[in-house]
Amino acid sequence: MSIAQKAQELGYALLECEETTILRAAETNLDHDEEAKSLIKNFQQQQQKIKKLQEAGMEVSEDDWADFNYTQEKMKQNKVIQAYFVAQQNFQKILQQVNGIINQILSGGCSPSACSECKGTNCQ
Repeated sequence: MSIAQKAQELGYALLECEETTILRAAETNLDHDEEAKSLIKNFQQQQQKIKKLQEAGMEVSEDDWADFNYTQEKMKQNKVIQAYFVAQQNFQKILQQVNGIINQILSGGCSPSACSECKGTNCQ
């Protein structure tokens, strides 16, 4: 089996895992929640404004920081946004685990026959 075929197989396995299902549901919930979308859009605009001011060597006003912090707090309180962030983090953990296993194998640290015995943090 080619590397591309193995990658496809891994991709399909990731599609079927619980973390992907939860992430997709969280994305759908986020897409249908106008308040959450508005908070995210507002946060991104404020973040961009602050970044541009800092890059231009200008001072960010207390009002700009207050608006930014207020929006950030509102995002932390929004259950839809938080569910999305948690789902995203859990999916990232799976991807990191996969990457760790690949790196461990490439570095010669694990073989399929010995993996169950090595008890490495990235082995299954």
